[in-house]
Amino acid sequence: MGRVLFLAFATMCLVPWANAGEKDLSLTIRKRGLAKLNGKEIQIVNNLKVKWSPKQSAVIVVDMWDTHHCYNAVTRVVEMAPRMNKVLEKCRSMGMTIIHAPSSCMDAYKDHPGRKRAKDAPTAKNLPKDIGVWCHMIPAEEKGKYPLDASDGGCDSDPVDQAKHRAALIKMGRNPNAPWKSQYAVLKMHDIDLVSDSGVEIWNLLESRKINNVIILGVHTNMCVLGRPFGLRQMAKNGKNVVLMRDMTDTMYNPKKSPYVNHYKGTALIVEHIEKYVCPTITSDQIIGGKAFRFKADTN
Repeated sequence: MGRVLFLAFATMCLVPWANAGEKDLSLTIRKRGLAKLNGKEIQIVNNLKVKWSPKQSAVIVVDMWDTHHCYNAVTRVVEMAPRMNKVLEKCRSMGMTIIHAPSSCMDAYKDHPGRKRAKDAPTAKNLPKDIGVWCHMIPAEEKGKYPLDASDGGCDSDPVDQAKHRAALIKMGRNPNAPWKSQYAVLKMHDIDLVSDSGVEIWNLLESRKINNVIILGVHTNMCVLGRPFGLRQMAKNGKNVVLMRDMTDTMYNPKKSPYVNHYKGTALIVEHIEKYVCPTITSDQIIGGKAFRFKADTN
């Protein structure tokens, strides 16, 4: 697409995102856009400083299941989860609301106090009419081309590994096509946390707690993270200050499909798409320090 231009703006440029205070969370959010320079179209990357009040902020953990039908997807969740749990612990300690959203696994949490609070949250006066359904695209995305072909399901496992994994799931008594029963146990659920896989419930929770700022992390970026009723698209189009934590996610993408790049480059491409057309992104080091997470096999 040509050159990439990086720009930085002061916090004052983002008044709608700012909720100033002594213990606010300072973030650098990354957005992308297009501009013309000397008659040529260039990509602009804006790094913008914002401050969030933890009490007005939430983290939604999307579909970090205990297992998955794709072997490689499981291995990447296992690798990423310890750092993700550190992020959640830090956010929780700051006073942020943690919402665990392992879809289709609510039976495992029927007695969890956070599940009961989610069901009992008062109905929001501004409940969006379509907040209970998947969102496959928002109008802004029509301006660009979706970067990944995951029409094969996106599983990138070696056939031998995948066959062994499928056999193991069957032996466990799990449905090999949808084997998840709960959230991955490395991610600790505290009693003060909330548990829901409902867009309606999660919206009600956010509104009842006056939460406008939302961090979304989990899997998979090009599917559930974007499209779930509580995902990036629904949060963005309905007015929440939502960001993707781009190093705490993964994609369902098979390099044998277009654009024929390796798995991790595929993730980078979908992150770029999100930054252009859906919402900004951040990284986990902004919460817990150190360096941003990187999968060991990611050599991009």
